[in-house]
Amino acid sequence: MKLLDSSAWVEYFKGTPTGSNVKKILEEGAATSAISLAEIAKWAQENGAEVMPIITQMKKNAIVISLEEPILIESGKQYIRLRKIQKSIGMIDVIIYITALIHGLQLITTDNDFRGLPETEFLK
Repeated sequence: MKLLDSSAWVEYFKGTPTGSNVKKILEEGAATSAISLAEIAKWAQENGAEVMPIITQMKKNAIVISLEEPILIESGKQYIRLRKIQKSIGMIDVIIYITALIHGLQLITTDNDFRGLPETEFLK
C-alpha cells in the first residue's frame, strides 16, 4: 500500500494524465494523511468545487490515517533534519512524510518539496 500526498489527490480530482496513475494506485489500495483532508478542502474551496463530495470520495477510496500523537511528535523532531535535505519542505509536508514512514508506506507525490527524501515516488 502507498500513501498519497495532497498533490497526488489534486491531479486525481483534476482528471489529468497523472491523475490516471493515481487512480491505478487507489485501485490497488492506498492511504492518505488526515491532514490532506484539510489541504484538499482548501484546494476545492479555492477552485470553486464542492468540498464535501471530494472529501467523501477521498475517504471512500483511501484509508485516512489519523494525526496520531507519535506522528506529530516525530514530525517535530525530524523537521530540522528534513529541512537540511529539502530546504523548502514545510511542517504539513513533514507530517505527511512522517505518516508514511511510521506506517511503512511509500509516499506518492508530485510536490518537489519532497525531492531527495527516501521512500518517495514522484508521479509524472
